[in-house]
Amino acid sequence: MSKSQPKRKEKSLVVDGALPVPRDLLCAGIELDSDIEIERQHRMEALKAELGAMAAQGNFANAIDKMMGIVLGLEQENERMSWRLLRALRYRFGRNTEKLAPAELKQLYLALGGDAAAPIPADGPLVPVPAAPAEVLNADGEVATPNGAGKKRRKRKVGGATVVDDKVEKIITKVPVPDEERTCALCGGAKAVFETVEHQRIEFVPAKVVLHIEQREKMTCLACRKDVSIAPRTQAPAVIRKVGSSFLAKLLADKCALCLPLDRQRREFDRMGLHMPDKTMGSYWTYSTDLISPVALSVSGNVFGSHTVGADDSHLKTLDRMAKHGIFRGHLWCFVGTDGTVGGRETVAYGYTSSWNAEEIADWFSSIDGFIQCDGYAGYSSEVEDDDGETLIAVPDDRRLGCGMHIRSKFHAALLTKDRRAVIPLKFFADLYLIEAECKADGVDAKARGEIRRVRSLPILDQLDAWVDSTHPTLLPKSPLRRATTYAINQRIFFRRCFSDGAFEIDNGRTERRIRNYAVGRRNFLFTGSVRGGERLAAAYTLVDNCLILGIDPRRYLQDTIDKLERGHPLSRMSELTPASWAANQAR
Repeated sequence: MSKSQPKRKEKSLVVDGALPVPRDLLCAGIELDSDIEIERQHRMEALKAELGAMAAQGNFANAIDKMMGIVLGLEQENERMSWRLLRALRYRFGRNTEKLAPAELKQLYLALGGDAAAPIPADGPLVPVPAAPAEVLNADGEVATPNGAGKKRRKRKVGGATVVDDKVEKIITKVPVPDEERTCALCGGAKAVFETVEHQRIEFVPAKVVLHIEQREKMTCLACRKDVSIAPRTQAPAVIRKVGSSFLAKLLADKCALCLPLDRQRREFDRMGLHMPDKTMGSYWTYSTDLISPVALSVSGNVFGSHTVGADDSHLKTLDRMAKHGIFRGHLWCFVGTDGTVGGRETVAYGYTSSWNAEEIADWFSSIDGFIQCDGYAGYSSEVEDDDGETLIAVPDDRRLGCGMHIRSKFHAALLTKDRRAVIPLKFFADLYLIEAECKADGVDAKARGEIRRVRSLPILDQLDAWVDSTHPTLLPKSPLRRATTYAINQRIFFRRCFSDGAFEIDNGRTERRIRNYAVGRRNFLFTGSVRGGERLAAAYTLVDNCLILGIDPRRYLQDTIDKLERGHPLSRMSELTPASWAANQAR
């Protein structure tokens, strides 16, 4: 019997100090590079022969035009690649903010030959901007008054002292004066307490797991051993399970408010002495979210009935064995409703869709009777069929509001590519947002803000539109600034409608801010296990995020709501369990 031949060890090479690369893969890469180089050489030789033939025929003009076309195409491709590389580097290493300091914006505008103290002229007749009201910021950051005397604007305090709420438990230790010092050393009289000196120390008491054991007596007759009696439960639970409602409330609140995935919570419980399998904890999450889903639907109905509803989405990876690579891209939608007053209370609702198709969101938007503020997603303008087979637009144009933040971001992206022309529209947006900030600081109502916008903001908006219309035809089709002007033109009608009523906001920032908490949490839990899991996550975020808006403890609210639902709270009175109703009852 012959000896088995030892396996031949595969040789490998080390390239640039990296991990060893198998020789066959390396050779394949070398062959691929060689094929590309040969193809490039053939194209160059063919181009050289074509240009030589043109020159031999004396057709130098066409030869030059052909070369100029090739050079222009290479420059455009280089510009696109440079822009993509710049955006990738900024996404990976740079700042996420799009703010420009006033001094920086002023210097950039001065570099274009403008006067930062005067309105930016557009191509065409200059639209005069009316003077500002009596109290506005001047160029020095002071509040200008009619008599010319200016006073310094109060600067916002940074930091501050530590504040402890009154509801925090306080342990007071009284320290008396020693007995030998309670008598006056001069006259011998008794001293009286007239004041105390306090020293505060903040301590943290870690959370703990408490195991409640109820031992019920069982008695029987020792003579006949037939009559058995068992002590009743002190408080019969509505649902028999091993954990209480406080445990379920923690699962939901910590995941949605603190961005703690279930696995991290499981490890936290491990350190407390509670060892629970992942599947068991997942089953508790499923049970809790299914239980509170009717309450979340009631909150969604209130949001859709608001005067103005802001909408936006963010992706959520969803596991699916039938999908390519076992995962597909779902979407978590955020809807923020306002009551039509300046600074009014917001109400938020979340929903999940397995795709970005307009058909999946049409039912939501058809339930909204008020105005809808959103970005330029093409699905909002798509035609869909309702349950009756009638064709309708997902977001009707007559009730749609634009977003100044999205329009501005396109010009900011163009500025990152060193296109200084983008400074002009950014200066217009800076002036618009300065007016909005002044209205907010003065606490004006919707009617007054609408009048201020008509007098001061609309002329600036007219100049912005005039600049976009005059600049747009002169830009290269695929340049970043051309994309920004195209987006601004497409959104012009919806954006200008924001200035028609003082109750409207000029951007959808409130929705962007609400969905930020979910975007942070998504980095921790990475994905959801199914489509139904995405819907459960949306229900949990709906209730927890409204608790955060109202300033109430999500754990207390969820614990009380879960207890009431398990005891058979009627569906017809589900609105009584919404966070707003619960907070109002607690305040009584």
